[in-house]
Amino acid sequence: MRPRSIPPALFLGLLAFVLYSYTAAPDIMFGDSGEFQFTLALAGVSHPTGYPLYHVLGWLWSMLFGLNPAQGANQFSAFWGGVAVATFYLLCYEAFSQFLVRLKWDWGAGWMAIVPTIVFAGNPTFWAQSTRAEVYALNAALVAAVLGATLALGRKDKRPGGAWVVALLFGLGFTHHLTIGMFIPGVFAYVWLVRPDLLRWGKLLRLMPFVLAPLLLYLFIPLRVSASSWLSPTLAPDQTLQLFDTSVLGYIRFILGAGFAPALHSPAAALAQIPVAANLFYLHFGIIGLALIMVGIVGLVLEEQVPVLVLSAMSFILLVGFNLFYGIGDIHTFYIPPYLIATLWLGYGLIYVVDLLTRFTGTRSRPYLMAFTLIALLIPLLAFRNYRADFDRNSDYNARITWTRILDHDLPENAIVVSNDRDEMVPLVYLQQIENQATGMSGLFPLIHPDPAWADLNETLRSALATGRPVYVIKPMPGAEALFEVEELEFGVTRILAEHPTPEGSFEMPHGDALRWLDIDWKGDSSPGGELIVTLTWRAVDTPTTPLHSFLQIYNADGEKVKQADDHRPGGDYIPATLWRSGDVIIDTFTLPLPDVLPPGDYTLVAGFYDPTTGERVAPPMPVASLISPALYE
Repeated sequence: MRPRSIPPALFLGLLAFVLYSYTAAPDIMFGDSGEFQFTLALAGVSHPTGYPLYHVLGWLWSMLFGLNPAQGANQFSAFWGGVAVATFYLLCYEAFSQFLVRLKWDWGAGWMAIVPTIVFAGNPTFWAQSTRAEVYALNAALVAAVLGATLALGRKDKRPGGAWVVALLFGLGFTHHLTIGMFIPGVFAYVWLVRPDLLRWGKLLRLMPFVLAPLLLYLFIPLRVSASSWLSPTLAPDQTLQLFDTSVLGYIRFILGAGFAPALHSPAAALAQIPVAANLFYLHFGIIGLALIMVGIVGLVLEEQVPVLVLSAMSFILLVGFNLFYGIGDIHTFYIPPYLIATLWLGYGLIYVVDLLTRFTGTRSRPYLMAFTLIALLIPLLAFRNYRADFDRNSDYNARITWTRILDHDLPENAIVVSNDRDEMVPLVYLQQIENQATGMSGLFPLIHPDPAWADLNETLRSALATGRPVYVIKPMPGAEALFEVEELEFGVTRILAEHPTPEGSFEMPHGDALRWLDIDWKGDSSPGGELIVTLTWRAVDTPTTPLHSFLQIYNADGEKVKQADDHRPGGDYIPATLWRSGDVIIDTFTLPLPDVLPPGDYTLVAGFYDPTTGERVAPPMPVASLISPALYE
């Protein structure tokens, strides 16, 4: 760290903190943010990998500041966003100072570090994560610190020490976000090129305590599991869900995030994500930014800055490569470290453009050319215009409003509330743990536990009903009525009463390998031009392999189709056929318009299922009723 770089770093970091703090969300949130809002305040355990450094610091923050826990956790991210911006400035100052020595500049590192720092501070993904309780702002600060401390090892003066700082930062990084490991190859390659003396076994062994000592923070997890009551919800007197495996292997899997392994893409699927990743960089930097990034990389090559390029490029490639393979929903947030590296390259590009122009115009024009680099600030300005909703969350009360409406239904104290999305359920735990609301309720969602009884929405609702407690879904889920008897309330809340029973006197006729037809019923106007409501009852004897669509059609005696109901997907998007289990009774209802003119004769009503992707039918259409015009009766 160079002393003259500290004042501007503090100023830029403080300014960023003020902006992030002003635009931070004021209240509870959905998803991981909502979870961190109570785990930080209660020093509890969150989802894997546990983030012990984040939780210890966040708990101290909540103790020191008299904010409500939800707002305080959001402000905690704003604070680390400011620290990350300050640290990024120090990184740029260190990197550019070394580069300018190569270019024979007498000054300019301070100014040239300001512009890319502002660009990074205005990165829409980074800003958004600095306004809500999340782990990525702290991770960005650690990444910038690792890169800056590593580059400092390459100074020409080769000052003693410094390697222990890099080792300590890696140790802290491993207690927060394991992707810090992606920087190890680049750091080792850089040190091998500029300070091979540091790679002697004796020196490496002396550095190991600085890496290993911070890992003791992982003891936070076993020490606080028992205090994290949300990890063991009680569903019935004899049924408690143990959401945390307290075996030694369970702790190891938790810390390593082994549960996320199914989200990894195949090589082919990872390659298919390359255009998506490229578009993310285009959206964040635009043509001007991408051009400057390329100029910066070329400048490092032409000016023989191989160690810096190796450090940054290896880290960038490993990070982006990992992101291509990792298929989680919020993978866009994992691009913040690559954006940080790309913004550093952008700064190199600005310097090299100024240097090239100076070679033609003379050094006297350099200050004017340096001022021209402000054009790069168009990047954050355009980002703010395009992503203002992501930047400014200071009026985001959506989670509070949603759950206030749900709880206003005056649901039974022992109700089980269900969503198909874990993120939507998280605010309930905050309300229970922090505000002492709805403490008798249980919130469930698919995959809350690895047991097959919670594998999907169908199984989750069945398991919830088996407890004997009243069960409600907290949002509209069209299609749930196909498998369950329901009672709709206001604001999308629906009570799940029971599974559909087998109709009395039903029969079973096979329809393909997985389904059996049980019964038919109808009501409505049976005259020509009228409309019938036709309900078919089916039983699943196996789980279909595709989300089947169903059809209902009328044929005349000559085998010609004269009318049909609208095809649809029984179970909707929430409980499609791929989630049906053996024994499930499925109610499939059609609105069947009758032709205005229906010549006298015999007609046949046929029904069935087909694969909507291929159009292939599960089995030949099944006759389910005979109609006679004009009487029209079964």
